[in-house]
Amino acid sequence: MKGISPSTKEFVTGINPLYRPFITAIKSKPFLLLAGISGTGKSRIVRELARACWDEDSKEYEAQKPKNFEMVQVKPNWHDSSELIGYVSRIDGVRYVVGPFLKFMVKAIHDPETPYFLCLDEMNLAPVEQYFAEYLSVVESRKRQDDGTITTDPIVDYSNTEEYKSLIDQLFPDDYDLRKEYLTEEGGKRLSIPNNLIVVGTVNMDETTFSFSRKVLDRAMTIEMNKVDLAGGLDAHHEKIGKLGAAELIGRAVEGVDVYSAYKNVCDTAIAYLQKINNVLEGTPFKIAYRTRNEVLLYVVNNLPYKQEGESEADVINRALDEITNMKILSRIEGDADKIGNLLERLTNVVKEQLGEQITTEDSVSLKKLAEMERKLKSGYTSFWS
Repeated sequence: MKGISPSTKEFVTGINPLYRPFITAIKSKPFLLLAGISGTGKSRIVRELARACWDEDSKEYEAQKPKNFEMVQVKPNWHDSSELIGYVSRIDGVRYVVGPFLKFMVKAIHDPETPYFLCLDEMNLAPVEQYFAEYLSVVESRKRQDDGTITTDPIVDYSNTEEYKSLIDQLFPDDYDLRKEYLTEEGGKRLSIPNNLIVVGTVNMDETTFSFSRKVLDRAMTIEMNKVDLAGGLDAHHEKIGKLGAAELIGRAVEGVDVYSAYKNVCDTAIAYLQKINNVLEGTPFKIAYRTRNEVLLYVVNNLPYKQEGESEADVINRALDEITNMKILSRIEGDADKIGNLLERLTNVVKEQLGEQITTEDSVSLKKLAEMERKLKSGYTSFWS
């Protein structure tokens, strides 16, 4: 499998630095969790990221809901995928009742060079592992082929049944040839997740919501949105993000092997950092493995084009490692004093030692989160989640 050549990198200009972590997290893994207190604009930012994919003088940019954005409100009574993916009805004959996920997925299939954003609002009002099980499994099957395409297993597989034919007929009503391809058993098309479909869940962590299992957290990139600027957002109706497109948001690599040969020195720096972290996590359920390693490598590489004036490559790498530590490592840690012990203190020391003076405690998202988790632990229990 070939790596991504440095010569094919898309260097990004005109992007508001405030949105860089969202953009590079999505490009690294198109499954993002936005966590924070209510009212901080989590669902709004998903809509605005979708809007930024259009020219400012276009109809879609001015639309209340751009065509590449869909919001689905998660309901507390969701305990299977029927409301999201769909289900088979046998009332008045056999037919497939199509859920909003598949309908929106097909829109993305028809428009492969445009990023499509599905926002699952208040995602943890119901157990994610139950109503989103198919996606959680399929998203881990993403593979980059030798021709550069990225494929997944089908989220609804082919079957020679009336319900499957009903599903395909509804998803592709105006294209006979395409329906025929999806209904062909040998060598036909399958309902796989397109690479331009981005799923973002908004998360309010309180006593009314479900906590996330490690299975979910391991498959998602997590960004906190607890910062509030009461003077912000008063000079324009839309966020000034900068023009986004496939180059900024759609990843062309899905595993560490896809980027390692082209960015060996950068990846080796990240791996050495992760090994130090894993030495601290040894013997705990929080130890990281290959999935997290791959996503760390992708996140660090995807941040390389975002070097600001006066920054060195080492600065960019350290900033990315600081952010991904918060997203992928600290988000999985929780427990009481007996379980945690001095783990947080030891992690703090490693982060400070490895990232050096370039990342101060004031500027570091991971060091600030570690300090917050240390304070929580004094009450007997700590967690990443507020």
